This record gives sequence, C-alpha cells and structure tokens, in this order.
Amino acid sequence: MIFERLRVIDDPVPGDGAWNMAVDEMLLHRVATPTLRVYRWSEPTVTLGYFEKLAEARTLRPGLPLMRRWTGGGLVDHGADWTYSLIIPVEHELARAGRTGSYVEIHRAIQEIVRAACGITLELATSATVAGEGCFKSPVIGDLMLDGRKIAGAAQRRTRHGLLHQGSIQEIPMEPNWARAFADGFAAEATSIALTEDERAGATQLVATRYGLAEWLGRF
Repeated sequence: MIFERLRVIDDPVPGDGAWNMAVDEMLLHRVATPTLRVYRWSEPTVTLGYFEKLAEARTLRPGLPLMRRWTGGGLVDHGADWTYSLIIPVEHELARAGRTGSYVEIHRAIQEIVRAACGITLELATSATVAGEGCFKSPVIGDLMLDGRKIAGAAQRRTRHGLLHQGSIQEIPMEPNWARAFADGFAAEATSIALTEDERAGATQLVATRYGLAEWLGRF
C-alpha cells in the first residue's frame, strides 16, 4: 500500500473545467492527509498543461471548452474518461520523491487495481514517444499502455504544501465501484467524506480569482 490512511472524495455532481481545477488546487493548499478525489465533467472539456499555448490548443481542439491546468503536460480530453487526483502532503515520502519515481509508483498501483477490478493487464511505458496532438498521443515513461495505446497518464505539480497528481484513464470500462477499488488499492484505511462548506468556499474563490478568468486561460 502507498498510504496508511486516505481521504476519499467521490463527487457525483459534474463540474466545469474551472471548478474541477479549482478544487484540486484548494485541496493541495490545505492538505493534511493523503486525499483521492474522483470527479466528473458537466460537458466535454479539454485541459491543457500549464505551459501549453492556447492558440495551438484551439487549433487542435476547435469548438471545445478549454481549461488550463495548474499542472504540466499536454492536452487531455475529458468527459468520457475517468478522472482522479491524488493530493499528498509534503511530509509523505511520495511528495518528496522525484517526478519519475512518484509517477511510476502511483501507476504501478493503478496497474494492479485495474487488473483486479477489470481483468485488464496494462503495461508500464518504458520510453517516451512524441506524436503531438495531445497527451494521450505522446506516452512518457511510467504511463500505462494497452496494445500500444496510452490508457492512463497524469500531470504533477509540487509546492511547499505537497504533491498534486492529476490523472486520467481512458478507453477501458469504468466500473461503478472504481472509486472504492482505487481507495482500497492505494491505502490500508480509506474514509469517504464530502467537501466541507469551507473547502467549497475556497474553491469558489479560486474560480473567481484564477480559473474563471480569461487571463488564466490565455497566459501562454
């Protein structure tokens, strides 16, 4: 198990791009216990990495809502995927590990979770491929692959508070109890709770001051 204890937030209410990104950042600012957040999208949305150019994203995904992530990486299509985040406090060894080490450890756990829950065997990518047109066309070391296709990838950001790992799993059946399967696969003890009113207020403030602003989307 990666964690001894895990807080699990499985939000059944779909959110737009600004809300979903704001909640993740808010949780990282306040993290005290490792947290798994599972969330949904109110409409098909494309997220772009922090340093991605907006003009290129609009060319590659014309007509789709776009939202800039706080994490890196490329373009990711959301709506039909299974989207999750891990928010890990700075005291945990995984937050202090390098990008490749933490990325691979998390994906190894997911590899076993998917095998146990779905009977699907995914393989860890051992090399990077640059194919353009989005994150899932360009696997990096540690991504999860099926028949040569990238199935699971993620983007990370480290701060003085800890590690934010935003992940997406695509093209395989999503079982109704996947949130519980993930929680049990990640931690010895997992507790399901909802966002508090104070946390929702914090996320709402981040929508108003960052993610809901045109300046944030168009910063590059």
